[in-house]
Amino acid sequence: MATSADRIYSLEGKGLKLTTAEDIAPYLEELRNVAILEELRLNGNTIGAEAATALAETLKTKETLKIATLHDIFTSRLKDEVKESVIAICAALSELPSLVEVNLSDNAFGPLGAEAMADFLSKHTGLQVLKLNNNGLGINGGKTIANALIKCQALCEEQGKEPSLHTIICGRNRLENGSAPVFAQAFAALKTLREVRMPQNGIRPEGIAELVGGLANNSKLAILDLQDNTFTESGSKALAEALIKWEALEIINIGDCLLGSKGGRVIIEALKDRETLKTINLQYNEIEYDGAIALAESLRGLKLLESLELNGNRFDAESNAVELIKAALSENDLDDDILGSLSDMEELTDSEEEEEEEEEEEAEEAKEKAEEEEDKTAKTATATSKADEQLADLVSEMKKQLNV
Repeated sequence: MATSADRIYSLEGKGLKLTTAEDIAPYLEELRNVAILEELRLNGNTIGAEAATALAETLKTKETLKIATLHDIFTSRLKDEVKESVIAICAALSELPSLVEVNLSDNAFGPLGAEAMADFLSKHTGLQVLKLNNNGLGINGGKTIANALIKCQALCEEQGKEPSLHTIICGRNRLENGSAPVFAQAFAALKTLREVRMPQNGIRPEGIAELVGGLANNSKLAILDLQDNTFTESGSKALAEALIKWEALEIINIGDCLLGSKGGRVIIEALKDRETLKTINLQYNEIEYDGAIALAESLRGLKLLESLELNGNRFDAESNAVELIKAALSENDLDDDILGSLSDMEELTDSEEEEEEEEEEEAEEAKEKAEEEEDKTAKTATATSKADEQLADLVSEMKKQLNV
């Protein structure tokens, strides 16, 4: 009986230079001899157009293939050659009914590669996982990919079935704001996404608002990584609104996103209702003392938390805000080591330090004032209660006298 290992064919990391059909022939012979192929790993080699065409012919016969790991397979190849290779390989993948995952990351094929993939992505309704990290797609390449996903969703609808796609990884692609509206449209149409990772794409607040607006339609979203894009206050507000919809959210990575003091706080306050959260990354976001205080409050409801990253923000690692954060973790029976290093907190200027001290004092004064008001209210309520009793006694006495 075939084991799972027997169903994997791997040339992973061998550094082979496969340019011609002759170069790849011995490996294709081995591939043909795998009776039930479920996973193919070719990453870490370099494949030319002729070799890719020969590979495609063999792939067409492997109808049991589920996972195609093809990242980093075109190093040193010319753009036109890469495009020809991607067209050939994707045409073969289109004929494989069991295929659920494709990884073409770390292939610098740019918009031409996106065009070469478009037909496959628009027709392969069974695809569940798409990994396109560091492909140099740019705005136009991003639009091409997103439009293909929209077409695939429409095809699913036409065939009376839900889209299968649940994971999209598309980081380091310079997608910028220009591609965001089309990706937002794709996300809104799919509604099946559970994991979306789009870090380091140069997306600015308007684009962020578009993306999270589209993602808000995906109620099962569990993992969101938008690290190293730019939110500011407007993008942060859009994310805070979308957070309400993601009741299954477990991981959120928005480190290095320039949330700012106000933006950081509005997101932090929205996190308190996401009780499923396990990992929160808010590093290097210019979050200040008031945001840290708000975070301590939000953490009270997050009893499943496993990792909290706050390094590089703008409050003192020794401040009472950090003590409150640790206390909130402790209240939930969580260890202190959940809180990552605070070794690189941003230094404040003298005026900012004074401002932070003032904020701490104001927070303490506000707390004391609230306690005093509560005390006063309680005393007033007691006095009112006694007055009511006295009035009731007086009315009762008057009634007795009238009856007499």
